[in-house]
Amino acid sequence: MHMIKAARMFAAGTILALAAISTPAFAADGDGMQSFAKEVTAMANKDGMVSKRDFMAMMEKKFDAMDKGRKGMLSVPDVMRIFSDKTGQ
Repeated sequence: MHMIKAARMFAAGTILALAAISTPAFAADGDGMQSFAKEVTAMANKDGMVSKRDFMAMMEKKFDAMDKGRKGMLSVPDVMRIFSDKTGQ
């Protein structure tokens, strides 16, 4: 039980941290955050919760779309573009 609670807290903290470091990308894009919010909202179940599986699948798809050379790595600006919805998704 404690592991589940800790994992949820870690996931929430990670999302908040990513949002905090991505703020300049959101500001530069304008509606990138709206697009991201729509995707996340669409994944939510009737209780307003998003499963880790669904969230990670969405992020993996975005990562793979940016990783054109299939190196398994992205630059910081590329990661920021994932959150500004400039991946063509």
